[in-house]
Amino acid sequence: MSVSEGERAKLTLSAGAATTAVGFAEVPDFHVAVLRREFPDLLDSSILIGGDPAKRGKVVARSSDLGLRGIVPGMSLLDALVLAPGAKCVRTDLSRAREVSGLLRAAIRQELEAVEVDGLAGFYFRAPRDVDAAKRLVERLEARVRDGLQLPLRLGVAPVRFLARIAAEDSGVSSATVIGSEDFERYLLQQPVDRLPGVGPKTAARLAELGADRIPGLHALGLERLEILFGPQGRGLWLLACGLDPTALRVRRHPVTLSREETLVEQETTDLIREPKRNVDRIADSLSRISGSLEQALRRDGLRASRIALKLTCANQLTVTRSCSLPSPTAEASRLMAAAQELCGRAAVEDRLVRRACLVLKGLEISGAEDRQLDLF
Repeated sequence: MSVSEGERAKLTLSAGAATTAVGFAEVPDFHVAVLRREFPDLLDSSILIGGDPAKRGKVVARSSDLGLRGIVPGMSLLDALVLAPGAKCVRTDLSRAREVSGLLRAAIRQELEAVEVDGLAGFYFRAPRDVDAAKRLVERLEARVRDGLQLPLRLGVAPVRFLARIAAEDSGVSSATVIGSEDFERYLLQQPVDRLPGVGPKTAARLAELGADRIPGLHALGLERLEILFGPQGRGLWLLACGLDPTALRVRRHPVTLSREETLVEQETTDLIREPKRNVDRIADSLSRISGSLEQALRRDGLRASRIALKLTCANQLTVTRSCSLPSPTAEASRLMAAAQELCGRAAVEDRLVRRACLVLKGLEISGAEDRQLDLF
């Protein structure tokens, strides 16, 4: 099916004429930003965050300067250290990252009633179509995160979802870019195809061979040829090139689930097997700490949970899960702990060495958010 230039222009015009805009906000290099907030002396240091290099650990995050050296998340830490031998290498602190992520969500929700959470540090939201109103909103969001959490926040607002994220990336470390409907098509046409969602290096290289390294090149290829060359992905590329995002915005007033996990301290397997009570106490101590962390998260967001699930990972990688409904919705650590202990008894792991414990809360409902904000550090 061929699509005329006029029909394509109509599609682009309709995308820019939406009644509301889409916003995207994120703390760039989140793990690095959290580390530097806690240790200001690392502000100017090159940082690698990941697992243990001696155990084939991977890069979870790196400071932006290391990206210029070809270091990307997911690559081997050993390979990264070859490229950046002077970088400061720090183990991933996921529990700290999750705690700060919760504080960030709470700060954002003081300005926005509903958001779509994207990872630990990203948020999509509905924004005003009016450019001035949108600028005032993003300024409030940036100030709240900067002043309340001492973290940078970059933001983007555009008529469609994927361009809002691109606009945020164009904002640098801590700023905002607002694309109004009158600038929508111009901004869209400037984009290289490798910035489109779902376009990886192989697809970008193939499109470049066809002379379509930017959006106008996709228009020149046309819908029919894109579908022949790339199948269903070709139609998706065409829609994006016309400024239509196939991914709908799904904002929620609060998260669907909350979870916390903890890796238990290593002990002699034989000693624990011989003394089941020590093993049970060890697991109970971990579940108590997790329940306390979940209580903080629930009270921070003004939520209660009506269901709880326990997940225990044993030394032989066997995973045991149990779940139940709570007698009534709660945010109290003591009640969460009581339910977790009951589930642990049902799991019958007295004679197994548990490496990791996790609690997942479901059936979340609003109980009235607290006005106070927890201290970050």
